[in-house]
Amino acid sequence: FLSIIGISIAYAALSQQLQIKTNASVQSSQTSWNIVFEKDSCHMNGYATNPTIVINGSSITISGFSFQAPNDYVDCQIYIENKGEISAKVSSIDYKEPTFSGTGTNATTDSTLVKSNLWKVFRWDDTDIQVQTGDLLLAKEKKKIEIAFGIQASMTTLPTNSVTFSNAVYTINFEQA
Repeated sequence: FLSIIGISIAYAALSQQLQIKTNASVQSSQTSWNIVFEKDSCHMNGYATNPTIVINGSSITISGFSFQAPNDYVDCQIYIENKGEISAKVSSIDYKEPTFSGTGTNATTDSTLVKSNLWKVFRWDDTDIQVQTGDLLLAKEKKKIEIAFGIQASMTTLPTNSVTFSNAVYTINFEQA
């Protein structure tokens, strides 16, 4: 019995407690994560009309342009800027095809004609490589993308009546690199 008490006292005399204390903060996402659009310029080819561009931080709308002949197109250069302190990478890109609305008696035929002859471009302007998953946007970096829509030069027939295409949406999702 005495030897058990002696071992307990010896063990208690040799024990020690260590503490690690921390004190830190997590910064606001406004200073560390902020990816936005900025307009650069657009140019038109052929009879294409000048688009209206509205930028609202992380959203951009390009609208109000029209085509009248084969090889008409609108080509816009837009900056994507990482104003934050954290590098980002493209985690996914989604493209929602536009809806086509024809008018008059040939509405369906006209819509199909325009749909089959509409082309689009979505790429990095400096490399002419399509924006893709894994592409990096470093902290404080600004990169120019090219967004273009046009009618094939090889189109041999125009629609009977006007066709509107709308709601084409590119969604670029970024995550921490």
